[in-house]
Amino acid sequence: LMSVGGVWYAYGWEPQLAEMSFHALFLVPLVSLNNIPPFPIPSLVQWMIKWHLFRIMMGAGLIKLRGGDRKWTDLTAMKYFFETQPVPNPLSRYFHWMPVAWHKFEVLSNHFVEL
Repeated sequence: LMSVGGVWYAYGWEPQLAEMSFHALFLVPLVSLNNIPPFPIPSLVQWMIKWHLFRIMMGAGLIKLRGGDRKWTDLTAMKYFFETQPVPNPLSRYFHWMPVAWHKFEVLSNHFVEL
């Protein structure tokens, strides 16, 4: 699937989605039509999904610090985010005008969550 996708699989989230879909295959019972499986989810499957999510979060945090973009290291990334986000919501305008200290707190919170 990944080699057939070619250009369409050049982004980072497609391989992650394919890997998570592979892990999710082991969550579904093959012979039962019940919504809730009658057996517990294997611990190996749980750990593999947790490991996958850990890799996504850690990778997102490290790429921000090691990527060379000064906005993440000087804590000004959120100052520009609300102007350039792909799908703004009605509150974006108000968050954009928050004080600079608040934007720095947002970036630090993001680093804390991802790292």
